[in-house]
This record gives sequence, structure tokens and C-alpha cells, in this order.
Amino acid sequence: MTEKFRLLAYLTTVLVLATLNVQANSVDDEQFAVASIIQLPAGQSLASFDISFVDSIDSVKGTYILADRTNRSVDVVDARTNTVINQLTPGFIGFTGDNNTSGPNGVLVVNHSQVWAGDGDSTVKVIVLQPKGGRLIANISTGGTARADELCYDPNEQLILVANDADDPPFVTFVSSTSHTILKQIKMDGNNGTPQATNGIEQCQWDPRTGKFYLNIPQVGGTPGTNNTPGVVLQIDPVSEDIENTFLLASTDCRGNQGMAIGPDHQILLGCSNTGTDSVIIDERNGDVLVALPGESGSDEVWYNPGDNHYFLANGNRKTGATLSPQLGVVDPMASEGTNEDPSATSALGSHSVAADPLTNQVYVPVNNKTSGGALTGICGAHGGDDSKGCIAIFRATK
Repeated sequence: MTEKFRLLAYLTTVLVLATLNVQANSVDDEQFAVASIIQLPAGQSLASFDISFVDSIDSVKGTYILADRTNRSVDVVDARTNTVINQLTPGFIGFTGDNNTSGPNGVLVVNHSQVWAGDGDSTVKVIVLQPKGGRLIANISTGGTARADELCYDPNEQLILVANDADDPPFVTFVSSTSHTILKQIKMDGNNGTPQATNGIEQCQWDPRTGKFYLNIPQVGGTPGTNNTPGVVLQIDPVSEDIENTFLLASTDCRGNQGMAIGPDHQILLGCSNTGTDSVIIDERNGDVLVALPGESGSDEVWYNPGDNHYFLANGNRKTGATLSPQLGVVDPMASEGTNEDPSATSALGSHSVAADPLTNQVYVPVNNKTSGGALTGICGAHGGDDSKGCIAIFRATK
């Protein structure tokens, strides 16, 4: 079986199991808490990071990766032992003092063997996962002036979609995962059926049920960079590489739709960044809002774990009124009863990245080393680490 069809078989199995879990899942609220932490090697600190990703295909192989700008690397963790086994360092820009020109940013694993990572110089780096330090096999320029950011992968068409969120106008690029060539670009400038994206482009996902890409545009029109007007979700056909549908979020309390996770039963979770507003779950078929999630705000990356049938939201910039209250949001998808929010778990300010392993049901949330303003909760130090260096926290269900 080829890697492509092995991945498709795995994704299909995951979705079937997830649908069964929806019907069988207990209505009891699970509670999550930090069980352990991972510190980076050789006394390294974790001050600036971006997106993370879990690649898990069987009972013996699981890999968690993190875009680590502080150390100009993609950190690779064995999800079975929770140890850092590699740091891929193919020449990333690192943290420049400005997120728009820093890297690495969006990351994912393709065919269980390659890491694709957006960098601060508008390039996408393709790195072999296994050798120590990583071997760069392609450095693809998207032609922008700022960072290449979020990515998603369609194994059917062997296609990567990558967003340049900080360019004016922001744009997306279709890249062949086999030839590493650029196939097409779409500028989100309000022309030719595109939205006028005035606050960048955020997380995208490929949906194995529909075979389509879905892409978050957090603001359309309005005052640039404010999220004072609603965003949209684009449905993009990977064959024609055109926008097929635009799902409006104007009737919701979601502002700044950033995170995206494909769930069960035609669900897509949108993590919304503005404080004091709701995140939402929409229907992949028409964009209708299935349920609002009050208080699940300040989100960036979100994740669906079919292993325990939970959504997780990295609400690292959440506020309650004027008070910072960062948390890991936990939500049950329930096909027959709407959606049930489980108790959230305290995280740290700036903990905007989350990924979960469907085999161990471990949830990974990086914690930076900043201690100002009481933002750091002592997560690292309370579990045998060093708060001044930051860590990767591992959350588990406690009941």
C-alpha cells in the first residue's frame, strides 16, 4: 500500500471511529490537567513558538512537532516517550522581534517522512524528518515580502495549501507535494470573487469527507487588523484550485476566526480570537452555525482528537473582562445533543498552540518562559521543570 492510500485509509478509519464515539460518548464532563512536561535539551529556552502538529499512524509510532522560533528549529518529540529526539535546523529565520517576519510558523508532516514549515522570508522549507538536524530537500519561495504561515495537505491531489498572511494583500499558494512546484496563487484582495482580507489569513484544513480545503479569513473589510467586522470561511476545490463557496460568519459572535479543526458528523470547529466572544462549530456542507461556544475566546490553533472525541482550543490570549485568563478549552462534539463544553484547564498567557495524539490521548500545549504580569502559572516548575526556560505541557484527562 502506498503512503498516500495508507494515509487515506487511516483518515477514513479515524472518522468512522469518531462518529461511533459521538454516539457512545458519556455525557459526564471530563476534566483535564497537566500531567507532565517536556523541557528542551541542553538548557534551551522556549520564548517564541508558533503552530504544532501530531503525526500518529499506529500503536508504536507517534510524532509531535513544534515550530520553535527561539531555537530556529522544528522540535521533534517521540509521543510514546515524550522526549525530544530531534531538532530540525535547516536555516530558519528565527524570531526577529516581529511575528510577520519570523519563522518557523505553520508546520505539518507529509507521508510520515517530511516536515513542511513556513518561514519568515516567505519560503516553505521541506525537511526530511529522520536525520539529526534534518536535511533540507526544498526551499520554496512563495514570492511574498513577509512570512509563509499556515499550511494544510490534501493527500488525494498531493497538494499543499500555504498562506502568506502578512502580505498586502494576503494570498494563498498551491504547491505540489511531489515536485515542489508552485501551481497557482489566489490574492485575497476583494477581486474576482475573493474576500478583501484585512487581517490576514489563518488556519486551513483539508476535509477527507468532502475532499475540499477550508480556509479561515478572520476579517473582511473594516478597519485593518482590528477584527471589527466578521470574517468568512472559504471552501476551495483542490482540483480547480478555485474558491467554491464563501461561508459568512456575520450572524455569529465569532470575531477573528483563526483556529480550525475538522470534527465528526460534518462539523468544523472555528476557534475565534477576539476576547469576550464565542467560538463556533459550523456545518461543512453549508457553513451554518451548529452551536456557539460561549467564552471560548482568545483562540489560535484548535485541534480535534478522535481518540477521545474531544475538541481542544488553545485560548492562550483569553480574557475575562479585563483579566487575563488563558486556558485550554475542552469541548465534546455530541451529534444528538448539540455540543457540551467540559471544564477548561488553566494554561499560560501566549499558549496559543495545541495538538493531541489520538493513541495516547495526550494533549500538547507549549508554555513560554515569560513571567511578567503574573501570566506564567508555574506549570513548568510544578512538574519538575524550570519556569524561566518554558516547556511543553502535557495535559491528560483526570476523570
